[in-house]
Parts: sequence; structure tokens; C-alpha cells
Amino acid sequence: MTKYDVLVIGGGASGLVAAVMAARQGASVAVAEKLPRVGKKILATGNGRCNITNKNISPSRYFGDKSFAKSAFAKFGLDDTVKFFDSIGIMLTELDDGKMYPRSLQATTVLDQLREELKRLGVEVICDFDAVLIKKKDNKFYIKSRIGDELYASRVIVSCGGKAAPEFGTDGGAYELLKSLGHTVVKPFPALVQLKTQYVPKDLKGIKQNCTAQLLIDGKQKRRETGEVLFTAYGISGPPIFNLSRMASESLEQKRDTCVSLDFAPDIGYLKLKEIIDSRFKKLSHLSKENFLNGLLNKRIGLEILRHAETSEQIASLIKNYKLTVTGTLGFKNAQVTAGGISALELKENTMESKKVSGLYITGEIINIDGDCGGFNLQWAWTSGALAGIAAGGGN
Repeated sequence: MTKYDVLVIGGGASGLVAAVMAARQGASVAVAEKLPRVGKKILATGNGRCNITNKNISPSRYFGDKSFAKSAFAKFGLDDTVKFFDSIGIMLTELDDGKMYPRSLQATTVLDQLREELKRLGVEVICDFDAVLIKKKDNKFYIKSRIGDELYASRVIVSCGGKAAPEFGTDGGAYELLKSLGHTVVKPFPALVQLKTQYVPKDLKGIKQNCTAQLLIDGKQKRRETGEVLFTAYGISGPPIFNLSRMASESLEQKRDTCVSLDFAPDIGYLKLKEIIDSRFKKLSHLSKENFLNGLLNKRIGLEILRHAETSEQIASLIKNYKLTVTGTLGFKNAQVTAGGISALELKENTMESKKVSGLYITGEIINIDGDCGGFNLQWAWTSGALAGIAAGGGN
């Protein structure tokens, strides 16, 4: 049985970068992937364009053990990521809100070039290997698959992902692997996910509306986001909702009162809005209810407002504060990322090496660090993978 210097378990974003970096240190490296092919989730990121990173990387855009992330980014940050992708032939371009993509705007570009680099470096890729056991004995790791295949390595990097989007092989099984080695798991929950609401305005299904969304927990504002909100058959979605969903999901786990308030006219203050509506009552009283707010708001949103409000005060208040009680999320199956996971406090900041088991490294989404929508989670994958690969490949 071949013994490798470094075995990477998981061929996702952080695992592939870890393998490249370890091989660049001169180590013999293999990647063991659960699925028939590596990088499947990379192809789905950024709506198939792969939002590699964001120009606005900051610890404030992260959750969980984010102070750990701050230290890691100081060691391998945005500039290092840009240089890394340039080294494998990928130039980046910046689009809206600091989001950075490959210039081709194709996620396949990222996976193709990563696989080419693995090939150039002689990294062995072993697919259909579902790891169910990791043991360390006599300074050597023994890894066994579900069907009994065995691999051996001097050092192991666990890059298996969390529980989000299980069709990509991330079903949370790796938590048990790491718990068996003494690691602590902060209870995982879905993040960057659609929200279910108690009241569903069915006539708004499919409507996209630019507005400001506020997350209210026990009546107190916790976060606000502006952008395009999508109304659905179950509740609400869209980038602002995804960025609120992490706190909303955590609040629901804690059984707290969770609401989203939508402001359909964030550019108009309440008093001015009331004046506009008063004027419409005077000048446009001949309009049908269906068309009374048409021209001020989306027609269907205007009609929805008028179903619940009659006076100028009520209408203006509801336009500025349309509340929806959140009852749940669409779960891990639809989530883009997992919150919670392995405590980063049990890892070494600059190397991602376990403090509990020497020679064991942990990267990516499986760690209790998650970020906002817009390239922040992939940046964490590249950073944690690179640090682990450099350290493991060098034998540190």
C-alpha cells in the first residue's frame, strides 16, 4: 500500500488548494474524494461563474470563531489569493460589490486549472473514497473507506466540508471522524439560506424588489441589508435575505422571536412618503385599488399593501415596515454554507494544525467559521487550505 507524505480528505475548494500547496513544498500528495469527481461544488458557486473572493475581505463579514479567521487572513489573504490564481493561469475581474470572478466568468475555468496544477505536480486523485475512519499509530495515519479500502500518510488534511448542499458530498459525516480524534463540534446549522415565513403573500410569488431588509430578534434590530428580495411560495429569498439568514437561523435554533422587516421605499422618509400618499388621495382618488400605488411601487406590492392598510398613515407605515415572522429555513439541502462545526480554538492559527493530534490539519467549511454571501466563504476555503497545505507539505 502506497504511503503518502500528505493525504487530503475531500476534493473541494480548500482541499484542492491544500493539495497544490503541499505538493509545491515537495511532498508526495494524494486527494481522497467521496464523489466520482473532485470540485463538484466549485462548479455551482457564483451561479456557475465562481465568485472566487471579494475585494472587501474583513473579519466583520465573518461569524463563529472569526478572530481566528482574522489571524489566518493576515498570513494568507486577498493578495495572496490573487497571486495564487494567477500562478495557475487565472486572471480575476471585479464586478459588483467587490465580488471577484475569473475573467472567463466560468466556474469550470477554476476547476480545470486546479486539476491541471494537480496533474503537473504529480498529485494522485483518488475518487469514490468515502473515509469513515482515521487512526494515528506510530506517527502514521491510517485511513479506511466505507468499502474497506485503506490509505496511509504521514500527515492528513481534512477538508470534507460541512452539511450544506449534501448533493455535493457534504453530509456532515466528517464531524464524526474528527470527534473520534478528540475535537469539539459546535452544533451546525444552515447559513446563506432561504427563509420561511408565517404569512406568505402568495400574489407576490416571483416578484423581485429592491428594498432594505432588517432582521429583528425579540423586537430588536440586529442587521440590515439592501438589495433585491425575492418573494417565493414559502417566504423570502435573495442576496439580502441570505446575508440575514445566518443570524435568523441561529435565532430560530434558540427559539427566539425572529422577524424580517422590509422597507419598500428606503430612499423616501416616512413623513415625505405620507405626503405623497396624501397627495395621491387628493389627485388620484379615481384610480382603482389595484392601480392606486402603481407608479410608486411595484403594482402587485402596492395591491398587497392596500389589502392591509387604508389611511395614509397606515399605508406609509406598511411600505416602510412590512413585517414577516420567520418560522424556519429551507435547511441544509438548500443552504450555501454551514455555520458551526469544529471549534477553531482547537487549531493552530498559522497552520490549521490540530492542537489535539499532531500532523492532522483541518480546513474550510467544516470549521466553525462562515461568511457573508459574495465570495467570503470561498476566500476562507482558499486561505485555510493554503495554510494547511504549506505547513503539512513542509512537514511542520
